[in-house]
Amino acid sequence: MNALSFIEKFERRLERFVNGAFSKAFKSQLQPVEISAAIKAKMDAGAAVVDRDRILAPDSYKVKLSPADYSRLKQLGSSLNEEVESKVKAHAKKQRYQFAGNLNIQMEADSALSVGQLRVSAAGSKAPDLAAVTWRPALDINGKRYLLAKARTTVGRDASADLPINDSGLSRTHFAISWDGATATIEDLGSTNGTKVSGIKIGSQTLIPDTVISAGRTEFVFRVIANGDSK
Repeated sequence: MNALSFIEKFERRLERFVNGAFSKAFKSQLQPVEISAAIKAKMDAGAAVVDRDRILAPDSYKVKLSPADYSRLKQLGSSLNEEVESKVKAHAKKQRYQFAGNLNIQMEADSALSVGQLRVSAAGSKAPDLAAVTWRPALDINGKRYLLAKARTTVGRDASADLPINDSGLSRTHFAISWDGATATIEDLGSTNGTKVSGIKIGSQTLIPDTVISAGRTEFVFRVIANGDSK
């Protein structure tokens, strides 16, 4: 058994709740990994499938700890939140979850809990009202995200393109991405060097989230994100 599978199985055991409260068999002090595991379990329980490519998860969590655990962990300062958020975000990425807003984790003391116990609640317990969630396409380029605000966005090296890119390998207007609110399509605009999707040269085809587009000397990653989340 490798280390990763051991950790995953360990965390699954930690994620067993009784009436929403986490309670260890032995009342030892709580550790950050246990807080992360409890939040991930609540995230999994609250995630909702919007369509085949989109799973929306709650983005706000309140963690209640025993006064003793809270006082001890508070001494870690911002490093505690950073460690927990890092593990939770990694889990969300692995599960392909999206958030309607920014991830928010708050911790507070609860005198009703004993050392080693915690209770986690998520905003609304389930994902936010799906009817209120809108989705928008974006392109990630060299670590920067560009939201595609138009129904049809052209990309190329020229300033006349909706999204001009400083790349001499691109044609003036190289390709276009169309978006109807649910589905995206990419079309090569007769470029000199062509457009590749997942390594295959294309003329026109449907795009799915996280697809890599190669044009000129630039790689573009197509994303579909919940309204309000620009990260």
